[in-house]
Amino acid sequence: MKTFATTMSNTVRWIGITTVVLVIMAIAVVMSRDAPATLGVPLAGILTLALALSYALSPLRYEMGGGRLVIRRQVGRTTVELRGAIIHADTDAFNGLVRVFGNGGFFAFDGLFYSRRLGMVKVASRHRDHGVLIQPPSGRKILVSPDDPEAFIAAAVGEGALLSS
Repeated sequence: MKTFATTMSNTVRWIGITTVVLVIMAIAVVMSRDAPATLGVPLAGILTLALALSYALSPLRYEMGGGRLVIRRQVGRTTVELRGAIIHADTDAFNGLVRVFGNGGFFAFDGLFYSRRLGMVKVASRHRDHGVLIQPPSGRKILVSPDDPEAFIAAAVGEGALLSS
């Protein structure tokens, strides 16, 4: 199985750090006031759960083997069939994406997005620098961003994907 990294960009890192700091400050302010515990404790729990879920579902790395792409997350994985899939590098793929459902920069770009050029697309990326678009034989387009897109595409073609121009 071949492994490909997807490192966190500075933008994603700073969005994550800033959000964590703001959540901690919000919890501290609510807990320090004379607000009833019925407000502060559930709010702290909901904010902490949102932080944990966003981090747990963020992509960690990509793995290829047996004709499949496995998107490893902090918790869990997603599998994509590569045999017969159309793949190509798309440096402009992240331009104009609008989040429909998912995470738009807090530890990752992950979920369902829309753009006029690509239509609906699933995104699983930690940065927006090296877009690689995959159209599986069945299912929705998938946009990933490996650190080494050329090696990623070469490995995908070796697993049965078809290179598109």
